[in-house]
Amino acid sequence: MRMSRVQLPCAIALSFVGLLLLASPILAQEGESAKELFMQGNEYFTERALDKAALSYERCVALEPTYKEAWYNLGVVYGRQRRFSREIKAYRKALSLDQAYGRAHYNLALAYEDSDRQGEALAHYVKVIELDEGALDAWINRAIVEVRLGEFEAAITSYRRALAIDATQADVWYNLGVAYARQSDVISDAPQQSELNRQEREAYERALALQPGYFKAWYNLAVAFRRAGELDREIATYLKALEVREEYPQALYNLAYAYEEVGQVDEAKALWKRYLKASEKRPTEKTYIAIAKRELSRLEEGEPRQ
Repeated sequence: MRMSRVQLPCAIALSFVGLLLLASPILAQEGESAKELFMQGNEYFTERALDKAALSYERCVALEPTYKEAWYNLGVVYGRQRRFSREIKAYRKALSLDQAYGRAHYNLALAYEDSDRQGEALAHYVKVIELDEGALDAWINRAIVEVRLGEFEAAITSYRRALAIDATQADVWYNLGVAYARQSDVISDAPQQSELNRQEREAYERALALQPGYFKAWYNLAVAFRRAGELDREIATYLKALEVREEYPQALYNLAYAYEEVGQVDEAKALWKRYLKASEKRPTEKTYIAIAKRELSRLEEGEPRQ
């Protein structure tokens, strides 16, 4: 067994910024003053004058409370300002006026994510998909939230649905591989784990076919080979990750252990030295640096692993 390094790969988080509705309001009965304030808010937003844009939209909805596009745009501005509680209220107000307002459901889901309200985010991604089954971004973000909630089987299904819409998304293939790994981690049936490991590797390989320089996919693929007991392929795959990113700490760290396991002690010592050099200024590697120093010292003294 490896020491200390968490073997479970990490997902790449994806997010998609909601678009401001810049078209003229579609409600035929809007008053002229509300229309002017709406367009003024759009102009301020384009100029990145967010405070002024927010004020214009606030005045607009004060004059015309049923102006759903203004509520939506106000939510976008609040989101850019990271005023998430206000953003949520604005989108909810827009949705109270039109429950089929897909953009508002989508952006509300993003706002709930930003507020770490994952269950509520999921509900609104589901609503977007109910309104439009081809909503690629909603399928992807739904899957990411499902992983966060520990709903790994559901996440796998969502990623697969996204890939049925567009199979050219390397990040989605990568995240699908992560979901397979997470699902494998919570089951005990060995044949199922083996199949999930195979599917995980296939997903990373698909990501790499689309993006050969995807070093995190090379790394995760190496970890998957480790779990499958294929040590030689694990080593070869860490080396591929290091071809792309020469001083990738996690790959150097794990590869040092792998070389020792196959009896290549000199190579293991060289990898520990490379790891220490690559990681000396990385605060996130502090714990592992201490371990690497002990492992290198042990090898140099000719002591076996405990």
